[in-house]
Amino acid sequence: MNDYVGTQLRGWDAATFRTASGDPTMRSTVVALAVLERAPDWVRLRDRVERLTLCVPTLRKRPLYGLFGFSAPRMAVDPDFDLDVHLRRYRLPEGAGWQDLLDDARRMSLTDFDPDRPLWEAALVEDLPGGAAAFLLKLHHSIADGQATVLMGLSLFEFAPDTDPNEPPAPEAPEAEDVTTRDVSTANLLDSARWGLGVAEAAARGALGLLTGTWSDPQGTWTGAWSTLTSIGRVAAAPDAALSPVLIGRGTTYRFAAFSLPFADVRAAAKEHSASVNDVFLAAVACGMDAYHRRHGVVVEELRINVPISLRGDAGDRSGRASNAVSIARFPLSIAGLTVAEHLQQAHALVEKWRDEPALRLADPLADISWVVPVPMLAQVARASDLTTSNVPGPPMPLYLAGVRMTAVYPLVATIGAAVNVTMVTYDGTASIGVSMDDRAVQDPQDLVADLCAGFTTVTGGQVSPDPAP
Repeated sequence: MNDYVGTQLRGWDAATFRTASGDPTMRSTVVALAVLERAPDWVRLRDRVERLTLCVPTLRKRPLYGLFGFSAPRMAVDPDFDLDVHLRRYRLPEGAGWQDLLDDARRMSLTDFDPDRPLWEAALVEDLPGGAAAFLLKLHHSIADGQATVLMGLSLFEFAPDTDPNEPPAPEAPEAEDVTTRDVSTANLLDSARWGLGVAEAAARGALGLLTGTWSDPQGTWTGAWSTLTSIGRVAAAPDAALSPVLIGRGTTYRFAAFSLPFADVRAAAKEHSASVNDVFLAAVACGMDAYHRRHGVVVEELRINVPISLRGDAGDRSGRASNAVSIARFPLSIAGLTVAEHLQQAHALVEKWRDEPALRLADPLADISWVVPVPMLAQVARASDLTTSNVPGPPMPLYLAGVRMTAVYPLVATIGAAVNVTMVTYDGTASIGVSMDDRAVQDPQDLVADLCAGFTTVTGGQVSPDPAP
């Protein structure tokens, strides 16, 4: 069999690719918007991006599809990889502002990837207000979660304006060649057979463990087994519908907004209440969503929220790889009638409760099983969530791209079935928040963003900046 058939997407990565390909409301892209003091030298920037693709081989890999179309695609090095296909530069029209930049990021996010090329693209946008520039990096969610995007950035950005002479050299370009559909199909069949054998072996080990445990410690063994089974039921439970009477309707388009506040204000609020940064983030979002529903004349007790739980650092994770290493906790979050302290306590308790769920560590095997579930059913489950939130820690010091300082970075993530996605990235003393809003669910995006800003002000007492200006 040909050595260049690559590896098959498995688990969460495969499920993400499949649903994004099968339903336009599940389009799954991550756009990182980096604001730069000025436009960097193009040749130097191009060299940095090429280095990134050598240090992160996923960015040189294309999907390969088998004959039957049932298996997940394989990711293999593209023999026709061309950096200039993925990287470009342009200027917005004269007089364009920051909202125009966000609108362009939106168009970039809503444009489908070429299914036969590596699943990313990037652009340098020049001549922004004040002489600034922006670098947009778009990734398919099947090859990177938020933390993986930050890890990629460590191979792209530098810690000083001048190139570090001690920086390790980039690896050589990986070899690649054409493969046939037959090669891919054969590799898929062999991988599926190995996967099935692995499942059978795991089942046999589990049965043997139950048998021996029943003999040596029956109560502990069956209590643990029952705990795992009930946990799987909670994690895999499919909700009937979203909870908000306001955020109704789901479509194929969404809009972006961005704002920021001093990270010191977030940390101070966390310290004051003996809470975590993530607790403050979730509490602020809950306050903002409560205000938005009251603006519409309704009091909603709970919203269904998706919260990614990072598994990096767990045994068997894939840290260091440009891939996903998360599981999704989905639960009702109370938003009405709580004090700030109660919001913080609730956020902490809920996340910790779900982090301890045994089934979260089974995310990849459960996602593999989802391959037999029709995409419309998976999409319906996703659309039953009102809100997705994610908090991604970033570097605390300034970074430079091709010699130019990055003044801010904003995460702009597709809604992926939910009505709203709110993602926070911390960088160099600033907490930057990106918001995506389904056009059908949110017809007054400026009001929603204003209420989210007010929520952060309520919880932190800090000043919120309403746009991505440096």
